[in-house]
Amino acid sequence: MSLAELKEQAAILQPEEQAELAAFVAERLRQDDPAYRKELTRLMDDRDLKHWQRWSDVKQGSQG
Repeated sequence: MSLAELKEQAAILQPEEQAELAAFVAERLRQDDPAYRKELTRLMDDRDLKHWQRWSDVKQGSQG
């Protein structure tokens, strides 16, 4: 399958599927980046709740 064909297929996906595909591609691009891995680990290990947001809160903020 060519890149053009992949783009055409991605364009007809449902929004949720497009988001999942985008996350997959982003992860593939960053999987070998040690600086990204270090930062991701630091963020995931952060126990301070004021640094975290619920996904539902983020979605509500973008709708208003």
